[in-house]
Amino acid sequence: MASPLAAPLAAAIGVGVVSAFLYLAVLFGGFGALILGYLAPLPLFLAGLWLGSTASLLAGAAGTVAVLAVSSSVLVSLAYLVTAAVPVILVVRQALLARAAPDGSVEWYPPGRLLMALTGMGLAGLLGAAVLTLDQPGGLEGAVRETLGRMADQMFSAQGQPAPDPQDIWMAEVLPGFAVISWLVMTIVNGALAQGVLMRFGRNKRPAMRLDDLELPRWLATAFLAAMLAASLAPDPVGFLAVNAALVLALPFAFAGLSVVHVFARSRSAKLPILVGFYMFLFLFGWPIVLMVGLGMIEQWIGLRRRLRPAGPDQEDE
Repeated sequence: MASPLAAPLAAAIGVGVVSAFLYLAVLFGGFGALILGYLAPLPLFLAGLWLGSTASLLAGAAGTVAVLAVSSSVLVSLAYLVTAAVPVILVVRQALLARAAPDGSVEWYPPGRLLMALTGMGLAGLLGAAVLTLDQPGGLEGAVRETLGRMADQMFSAQGQPAPDPQDIWMAEVLPGFAVISWLVMTIVNGALAQGVLMRFGRNKRPAMRLDDLELPRWLATAFLAAMLAASLAPDPVGFLAVNAALVLALPFAFAGLSVVHVFARSRSAKLPILVGFYMFLFLFGWPIVLMVGLGMIEQWIGLRRRLRPAGPDQEDE
């Protein structure tokens, strides 16, 4: 007779292997393969949010071993472990924490703290990259400029044009921060997708995390402003690191700003058209995300959502 743990164990290992092959699809190139690579955490989230944190740990280990077996590269498997498996393990473990409230209900780990845990991981990754490039000329900034310079040389030489000087590539100033933000956002998106799928089939362990329940710590605004001040006044490499740290610290405020938009839309009869139009505008132009950061800071200071939230007791999940 098969052990009752055999099926969950096999499922965890299976989704880990699927995640590994999604991750390795990037090696084959093409836009479609890039999308598959972004979805690598999704199977790990499905296993963890359905079967528990142990399943996410097993799935992440299985995926790491599969990446190593197929790529024969310790560096590639380590990159998978750090960028795909570890964030999922952290999110699943924290997301499934719960305790009994005084009124007998269940209090789940708050989404704001979960977002801050991811932000902390992003800052740790940024600091780790800076430490690993200490022996490079110019440190992390120098390594980024050198990499972008090589890419520019290949691109412009193929067109028969001179490549720009690496020191003139403005993107190098903010590339590490944007890379961390992209990593964190894709982790959040994959987690939300997995939770949505599991809720659709009634396999979720915890209820949905509503965007308008997002609460950020008060000290975050001080940390963000301190990073902005250091970015303006401190010389490189401290200034360079502060610029990118400020970008990462802005991410929670952007989500807080989005929560204000959701609460505003909920108070209107045309909720869906408002949200669809807003997100289309956001993705088409990009710059409104700066307004979301500012709106998130205002929300933390004066509590816009309390003023906009409908008076009715029943509120549907986001």
